[in-house]
Amino acid sequence: MFVRDFDHGVITYWNDGAERLYGWTRAEAIGRRPAELLGSVYPIPIGDIEEQLKRTGLWEGEIRQRRKDGSPITVACRWGLQVDAEGGPESILEINADITNQRDLAEELQRTEESFRLLVSSTVDYAIYLLDHKGRVVSWNDGAQRIKGYTAEEIIGRNFSVFFIPEEVEAGKPQRELEVAEREGHYAEEGWRVRKDGSRFWASVVITALRDEEGRLRGFGKVTRDITDRKLEEERREVQRRREIARLRQHASRMAALERSKSQFLNLASHELRGPLTVVRGYISMLEDGSIPPDQMAPITKLLGVKLAQMELLIQQMLETARLEDERMGLRQEVFDLGQLAEEQIDGVRPLVSDHELILVRSSLPALVHADRGRIGTVIANLLDNAIKYSPAGGEILCTVGASEGRAYMTVRDPGVGIAPEHLELLFARFTRLPTERNITLPGTGLGLYLCRDIARRHGGDIEVESQLEAGSTFTLRLPLAVGDTAAATAG
Repeated sequence: MFVRDFDHGVITYWNDGAERLYGWTRAEAIGRRPAELLGSVYPIPIGDIEEQLKRTGLWEGEIRQRRKDGSPITVACRWGLQVDAEGGPESILEINADITNQRDLAEELQRTEESFRLLVSSTVDYAIYLLDHKGRVVSWNDGAQRIKGYTAEEIIGRNFSVFFIPEEVEAGKPQRELEVAEREGHYAEEGWRVRKDGSRFWASVVITALRDEEGRLRGFGKVTRDITDRKLEEERREVQRRREIARLRQHASRMAALERSKSQFLNLASHELRGPLTVVRGYISMLEDGSIPPDQMAPITKLLGVKLAQMELLIQQMLETARLEDERMGLRQEVFDLGQLAEEQIDGVRPLVSDHELILVRSSLPALVHADRGRIGTVIANLLDNAIKYSPAGGEILCTVGASEGRAYMTVRDPGVGIAPEHLELLFARFTRLPTERNITLPGTGLGLYLCRDIARRHGGDIEVESQLEAGSTFTLRLPLAVGDTAAATAG
């Protein structure tokens, strides 16, 4: 506390508190002007302050000053006017309190608040805004405008339910979110939200209840982030994961089927090979002990050839099926005449049959195909074997080779037992024998036609069948004709 003369403005009294506050001794301060000694900076001109003192006798405010050591201070002032006996102004009593720390904290807080407001306003990746206790928007940052499409003028004062899809608004979801935030302090979720233009985006949302010092709810702070890209990426990864699971399951099923096929292979080998091998072994034993008369040698030799041909065909079927299962079947393609190959196969089979007449009808022009000769030969052999096997009463087996509509064909028609219409779809299934009593007595693996169709289709062709129960069957192999330079070079 100190006193200064009103007219001359010099210090006339300086107490101990002033010495402690400013660092100047009484002797150093008396007679000096406060503005010069303390470097006082007033919030308004000093003349205005003095006028107020004359009128009211009191002035309060804050002044920035400096101590003797030069350090700045801010003081809260309470000045009173002292008057003489005639009531005129005589001196001013200044009671000053150091509020430097409080003022520094207040200024720092103000700077922090301004920085925070600037940060919120300039953040564009997050929608940051305030709601009142009823859910009405009361503040809006640049990020909110960018994400949601509304300007501050368009949205402030409106309820935040405009950001929800209609079904959720009807179900009362916006209000429930505020109730949870009020009850638990915050609410967080991910879900669909709606922009001004009606488009939807996947949002990460956090709502925080804002309360005053007494715990009263003042409103809500809301932060929203557009994470649509992340959502789409997660969905893409989920689709990939499901596809991979499906692929692994398919692979596991295929491996299980392969194991079953191997078991079926072993069962078939033991069953189908046992019969021919028993016959061959029996006759060899008889040949060894000389119990076969010389005049029976020719028919027995023919029979042994038939049994060996059956075993060879069976083994060939099994090997080809194994290659199919392991996807190792490679095609060694060349151009050849389908009619010539058919004639070779028929000539190979004819000596082994006695009750059937094999007839081949060929076009005068070659039916050139670009295919694996060995495997197409296997197909023809299987078709001939089936025609003979399923014609137990014998008869004529007619084979026709020709070309039509850009495709070569070979038909094999037998007078056999035929196939019921309901069984036609089972013909080309692997390991499938037709469920008839007559089939039980006939040898077979259920692989032949499965292999034939697969080999034909790997060449771009197919196998077709026409049949009538007890009236025979006709199987047709169709392959693309060889065209262009390859066929011309072979024909030349």
